[in-house]
Parts: sequence; structure tokens; C-alpha cells
Amino acid sequence: MNTGVTQQRGLATDKINDLMREVLRHPQVECPVSHHFGPNIYIREVVMPAGTVVIGKPHKTEHMCNVISGRMIVVNEDGGQMEVAAPAVFMAKKGRKTAYIIETVRFQNIFSTDETDIEKLENMLVDNTPPLLEGK
Repeated sequence: MNTGVTQQRGLATDKINDLMREVLRHPQVECPVSHHFGPNIYIREVVMPAGTVVIGKPHKTEHMCNVISGRMIVVNEDGGQMEVAAPAVFMAKKGRKTAYIIETVRFQNIFSTDETDIEKLENMLVDNTPPLLEGK
């Protein structure tokens, strides 16, 4: 059965530091973010260009994700990998994810909350402690 999502084992958490150091040596790419609100729902939407490596902040909880268009390889901090091709809906584990964007991706994180203040949402949903590479 083809679900559009392929699971594999791969890159471990300690390798994220090496990847972050390498990514920071290159010009940074703008990934436009928009925010959508409804009753008890917050959707954070981002567009990530093809050919980029994206390193996200660690999420504090599991949450739903929607890939509207494009294709990417996502690596969880436990080393699990999955290739995701639109259209796809999946549950994201808590923690940091990295992704290699194969085809430009329009991606949504979906959270259940009535909060609409972006700064408060950022504090509620992601771990804003310094990146792993600091101090190493």
C-alpha cells in the first residue's frame, strides 16, 4: 500500500549539530510564514523553496501537519526519516525536525488552541532554548 510517506532510520540527534554548522555557512533562504486562526485552531503555514535544508525549532507537543504541495525528506531528532509528497497529512512527533526540500513545499503545522497572539503561541508551542550547536 502506498501512503505517500516512507519511513526509514537514519540521521541521529547528535548529527543535527554538524548539519546546523554547515547550513549556517551558506546564505539563508527566506521561507514566508503566514498564520491562520479559527475556532480552537491555529495553522502556521510556511513555503520552503526547493533545494533548501530547513532546521526547525523543537516542538513541545505532537501535532498534525499538512503538506499542500511539494516533496521533502523529513528527519526527526531520533533519526527516523520519511519522504513526504503532497498531498499528505501526518502526525508530527514532538522535538526538532530537519528537512531537505526536493520540490518547493507549502506546509502547515496545525494546533488546537484559542490563542491568537503569535508571541504567546511561539512560547507555548516551541522550545526557544539556544540551538544544540551552541556550547559545543
